[in-house]
Amino acid sequence: MMLVQQYVFVDLDAAALLTPAQVETYLVNRGWARAETEPPGGQIWIRPDDEPLSPHLTVLPEYKPHLVWPGYVRSLTSTRFRDYAGRVCELLLTLALFEHRLVSDVLADVRALPDQAATPEGTPS
Repeated sequence: MMLVQQYVFVDLDAAALLTPAQVETYLVNRGWARAETEPPGGQIWIRPDDEPLSPHLTVLPEYKPHLVWPGYVRSLTSTRFRDYAGRVCELLLTLALFEHRLVSDVLADVRALPDQAATPEGTPS
């Protein structure tokens, strides 16, 4: 599937160095909203209800868009999980697919953010 092939390289070591605060700031700055907390240590993020599905996700007539894009992403609130790097990679891949960008670009943008949490308005807390 060509849509996903351009997003598959992820630097696992670089992803492991991202903090939950950097990920949270990125999501808030990009318009994501906290939906619910998933124990233990997970956070669900959603897009605004009135936002249409991105055009690049609707150009696949043989696929059902909701199977390609579930409508939410998951982040972790702590680095203490054994699979932290893998879960961050999954998040980066999903964001890259949603934003129609290379995952390395998304990773670079998250890495450039300060290591402090953002408030819902997008300003550091």
